Amino acid sequence: MSAVIIGAGGSNDRASIPLATERGTFIPNERRRERSPESLKASQQLWTQKYPHIRPRSLTAVYNCVGLAFASRRTCVDPEYLKMILTEDSYHLLSGEHEVEIGDLVLYRAIKYQYSHIAVVVNKNKNVQNATFEITVVSQWGSDGEYIHLIDEVPDLYGRIREFWTDRKISR
Repeated sequence: MSAVIIGAGGSNDRASIPLATERGTFIPNERRRERSPESLKASQQLWTQKYPHIRPRSLTAVYNCVGLAFASRRTCVDPEYLKMILTEDSYHLLSGEHEVEIGDLVLYRAIKYQYSHIAVVVNKNKNVQNATFEITVVSQWGSDGEYIHLIDEVPDLYGRIREFWTDRKISR
């Protein structure tokens, strides 16, 4: 039987850090304990077998994908807070891959209205033959480590529905 911590991730939780949106709203968060190096290495082997082209950037379990994108890789933030963070930090939705630039965000959904994962764009190349773009991102895969990968190379549970967001100040 595991204990339930009332207020886990809240401002009074010792495992949380001070974290707020641009508007000042507290973002609930919780720092996870590190996994053993052997366990992290086993996860890396599992994922690199499934996706041979991914590159591990950092094998740690302390933060999650939202913590990577919005908390400098220091803590975990539940993806349920993504919409609030995007709104209060003045992000706006891009119309498609053609507008994406390095530093923009890719959000994934497995269920129509629920975000499951976030990644940061680190490279974008034109694929002239297919008239498409090859977009490379960095993201934390749960507690399995941080990986550099193409936008379609993610664990199945994150889903394939993608949105592109930016905080760039651009005229429309």
